[in-house]
Amino acid sequence: MKKYLLLLFPVIALCLASCKKDAVDYAGYNVSVNPGNTSTTKTNDSYLPTSKGSSWTYENNLTGTVESTEAHISGVITPINGQNYYEVRSATKGKENTFQYYYVKDKKYKIMATTVQEKVTVEFFLLDDNLKVGDEWTANMSPNGLVNGVPARTVGKIIESGITKTVLNKTYKNVIHTRLTVQYDFGLGSGFEDYGTYDYYLAKEIGLIQTDAELFGFKSSTYLSAYTIK
Repeated sequence: MKKYLLLLFPVIALCLASCKKDAVDYAGYNVSVNPGNTSTTKTNDSYLPTSKGSSWTYENNLTGTVESTEAHISGVITPINGQNYYEVRSATKGKENTFQYYYVKDKKYKIMATTVQEKVTVEFFLLDDNLKVGDEWTANMSPNGLVNGVPARTVGKIIESGITKTVLNKTYKNVIHTRLTVQYDFGLGSGFEDYGTYDYYLAKEIGLIQTDAELFGFKSSTYLSAYTIK
């Protein structure tokens, strides 16, 4: 069991460090790829801006040393399961470029990516801004609810809203704090059990400013160091 959990670790270590260098592997998803479709609109009240050319630079300690990663909205929109996803391209010095996909609609925010080692595409439902502090939502991590053949889901919760937070000596207002608990059901009779958490801090009109992850006892954080919103 412990060995299997370690194999699952790279699958759920989603965002900026473990994504596949090529475009997302859409196995299990209904995709209509339209490379000519690009985003041109700007949503001023969004927690994940999707306007073409918007960019963010993050510092993270996911590998044990501080790394800097730049991510930007390419302008490409890909319809997946009938919903539009915005392509995000990321680059870290000395590593292959990676892809992620943002879903932003009706105050709901999701991130999709394919992991390098397991080549499994998973989706995290970061925020449902229609809810209030203390409310929860549950979402599958894949269309069939399985990750590596194991039932997998996230349980999200709004921890704080409208707060002020300082990240790398810069203060952000209108910040919302959500927590995603990653759960698996290994068929042992105890149902879904917790295996890790992600704490996300998103600033309105700016995007993700900090992520704190704790998975199987391993802790890591990612911090926004610079950004440009188009």
